[in-house]
Amino acid sequence: MKKTLLFAVAASVALAGCVKNDPANGGAVASDAKISFDAPAVGAVTRAVAGEIVNPYNKAEHFTVYALHFADEYTSFNDGAFYMAGVETAYDPADNCWNSESVTGGKTYYWPKNGSLTFQAYSPSDARTDCMVGWMKTGFTFGNFTVAAVGQQYDLMFSNRSYNRTSSMNQSSDNTYNGVDITFKHALSSIVFKVGTDADYAGADLDFKVKKIEIRGVNNKGNFNENLTDGNNANTRNPEWTDQTGAVNYIAFEGSFAVPENGTDRVEPTGAADLILLPQLIPDGAMVVVEYTIETMTSGEITQTATFELKPNTDNNTWTLGKRYTYNIIFGGMEKIYFAPVVEDWDDVESNVDFEI
Repeated sequence: MKKTLLFAVAASVALAGCVKNDPANGGAVASDAKISFDAPAVGAVTRAVAGEIVNPYNKAEHFTVYALHFADEYTSFNDGAFYMAGVETAYDPADNCWNSESVTGGKTYYWPKNGSLTFQAYSPSDARTDCMVGWMKTGFTFGNFTVAAVGQQYDLMFSNRSYNRTSSMNQSSDNTYNGVDITFKHALSSIVFKVGTDADYAGADLDFKVKKIEIRGVNNKGNFNENLTDGNNANTRNPEWTDQTGAVNYIAFEGSFAVPENGTDRVEPTGAADLILLPQLIPDGAMVVVEYTIETMTSGEITQTATFELKPNTDNNTWTLGKRYTYNIIFGGMEKIYFAPVVEDWDDVESNVDFEI
């Protein structure tokens, strides 16, 4: 059986039935126990952003599962037989779990009566419409992945490989879930902008308002390879994104947001679209453009634009997968207006007019 599965863009997920009398791999005899997944874990993040998946895993989301069957335990990828090949799962409120039969048109999968299964998953299932998904001994590949437009971006993730599972009961020391343990890792980078001031301007006749924050000239397409070491319970990987292309602009905020002026607070503008972008070596010429206004009671708004070279907060100018980068836009550097009055000396002049009495 070919071990590398590639799904073309927009292709449907394979939902080959694995029922009690029709095992998927043609060899293992299925039991009466259904395969289910309970509350996948997600790698630690500090906060949720639009499109991002955090713990607890979103019950409205679907993830896609692969599984290999082994007569005993995992030896190497090529020794296994496919038992689940790109099977989409959905939340089942009746059983409080994720399973394949809860997907429209999905079928039930049962545990084999002998041997063990090794699982791996990616999330969300709809990612297959934006890339070519592959699963092999080195883990997942996402070929020609395209980052969606602002407002449609999502948190692309791949899971650890769960080795030698024999039932839906918890078999991992890493968590307490009563299902096949699925622990996801983020494949993209998260970008957040916050604004503040460099000093306390609260008592001044001065207001800052940010109007627009835009990233310009970054890549939006690339190829992902998990580079997983093939070995029982390994989960050792060196994931990378290659062949990146694009020179795309992303508007993180557009509107009018009053910048906090106490000199200490750093706040994300209300309504800002946090970005989930491609991990990449920042291209030359990439920049952050900020449009803002300065307003006083007497002068009204003065609109200005500031442009900055885009740099991550690392030494190698690279956004790394699974990392959140917060950029603080600090308004300030304002110089007070001082007056230095002087009085010129009188210039003594004789009038040449004499008044005689």
